[in-house]
Amino acid sequence: MKSIYRLIKNTSLKAYSLIALAFVCCVLGLSACLQGFTTSASQVDEYYAALPPKPDFSYAEYEHKKIYFAQSTNVRHKLLFLIHGAPGAWFGYKDYLNDSLLLQKFKIVAADRFGYNRSDRKLATIDEQAKAFYELLKKYPDYEITVVGRSYGAAIAAKLAMDYPALVKKLFLISPACAPKLEKYWWFSKPVNTGLVKFFLPSYVNRASEEKFSHQEDLANLEKDWRKIHCPVVILQGGKDWIIDTQNGAYLDSMITEAPKQFIFLPENGHLLTEERKDLIKDLLLKP
Repeated sequence: MKSIYRLIKNTSLKAYSLIALAFVCCVLGLSACLQGFTTSASQVDEYYAALPPKPDFSYAEYEHKKIYFAQSTNVRHKLLFLIHGAPGAWFGYKDYLNDSLLLQKFKIVAADRFGYNRSDRKLATIDEQAKAFYELLKKYPDYEITVVGRSYGAAIAAKLAMDYPALVKKLFLISPACAPKLEKYWWFSKPVNTGLVKFFLPSYVNRASEEKFSHQEDLANLEKDWRKIHCPVVILQGGKDWIIDTQNGAYLDSMITEAPKQFIFLPENGHLLTEERKDLIKDLLLKP
């Protein structure tokens, strides 16, 4: 009997060890896959040497916290402001900042959100991020501003339009993670947010995980304010989006009631619409 118990015990320990090892391997693999969210200066130089023009880079400040941003060097009367998701960085919009057709119409600015890449390392609420970006956009007082937010950046873009209606002339909400009751969690969401697993993950993944667990409450605080949006809005949602619930687009379509809006559902596309459907997004941005 003791030998049987010992065998079961050892088998259980081995099973748990294998599960733990497999989980760590998955985490390390995920970390390797996500390395594109960090970009060195040499990588930026190499990219824009092949595909100019290269943007300029600078910092803005909000309550003693730094906001890093890239801006095109052209001068236009219209400005396109791009907000990334989680994790992410300005470099996720690298091929928008050098797009010749977009540059004919817009000066283009893309910023690192708090917690990511070269901006202040401390995460911030949706409200705080909107206030910080308002301070950044005050640098462009004579521009007509179109704001694009994708994924977790969509709620921040919307908050800018809610709180600063004179600032935002048009709003694009792409793959928008905006419905609090539709916030998506996976089996690994909680384990990834524990100290042991965090040790193996890069900082930007840890910050994205931390942001996820505060995001639902943040979104709930926005629900009463969607009616404050009055500028034209374009909502794009992919039908094969496995990152967020595909009903997020319909949620926004129902909540934004005081603004002219266009809801485009793309049944064959996933979450990365700014890459998968750049053609469509460009056409919509370039419309008079």
